[in-house]
Amino acid sequence: MNQQIKTDLAPAPGGFYSQAVKNGSMVFISGQLPMDCNRHLIGHTPGQQAKQALKNMKAILEAAGGELRHLVQVTIYVANMDYWSEVNQVYGEFMAGVEIKPARAVVPVKDLHFGAQIEIQAIACVESD
Repeated sequence: MNQQIKTDLAPAPGGFYSQAVKNGSMVFISGQLPMDCNRHLIGHTPGQQAKQALKNMKAILEAAGGELRHLVQVTIYVANMDYWSEVNQVYGEFMAGVEIKPARAVVPVKDLHFGAQIEIQAIACVESD
């Protein structure tokens, strides 16, 4: 059965979707833009925006009872592949303590909503270890 996951530590959905949906031990986190809880875009550089989007993803994952080590798949959308080196650096620092890194895809896109440079979505398995 699907369970909606909500936290005030990440931006509320701005449309017809949930921050995340948990089904059994699986958690499906919607794409996170680099916004604060007031839905203001944070950061001027791709790295700053990546840090905020990752922070939002982590807050939602924790609201579902998970930790970064529970991530199994991360998809990163970038508005320009020239940003990749900076985004990858921030991602690497963010995931530094995770022993088994999640599978990952990087998808170049033409535009992201609100002029963001990055969006991150994820899937986790929060089954007891």
